[in-house]
Amino acid sequence: MICTIISDGTELYGKCRNEYEKPYAEIKKCLREKLWELFTSGFDTFYVNCEYGIPLWSAEIICAMKMYNPVKLNIAIPYEEQAANWCEEHRDRYFNVHAEAYKAVTVSKQYSAECREAADVFMLCQSDALAIRSTEKNNLFAERYAKQKGIPIIYL
Repeated sequence: MICTIISDGTELYGKCRNEYEKPYAEIKKCLREKLWELFTSGFDTFYVNCEYGIPLWSAEIICAMKMYNPVKLNIAIPYEEQAANWCEEHRDRYFNVHAEAYKAVTVSKQYSAECREAADVFMLCQSDALAIRSTEKNNLFAERYAKQKGIPIIYL
């Protein structure tokens, strides 16, 4: 089965900017546990858009999982220059997971207001479920789209 992983980015709003300290270490621990739970319940293929935060961290966890398990990582790149303005460390991590991915698809050549939504639609059209980290206030496009299409939603 196939699962898309998306976040509203609220995990990055904390005061601490070092992702190896609280609260990020706890978020990553919970994410590892949830991804393992998804894998053991039958999800063996995952889609992410590789945005920094939950999607990139998920991609890194899935790459580690695939060393010992039959799991696939697919990436839907919203636009070609997605990581162009990222710091070097994050950009290197982004390209490392791309090298490990089963498949990476670029949805749009250039940035546009709709490119992220187009990537979400692309991923969800392939998926049996959506795993999402979102606050009630954000009402993400992917969450609305999944509900409209009857795709089960798993909250992270």
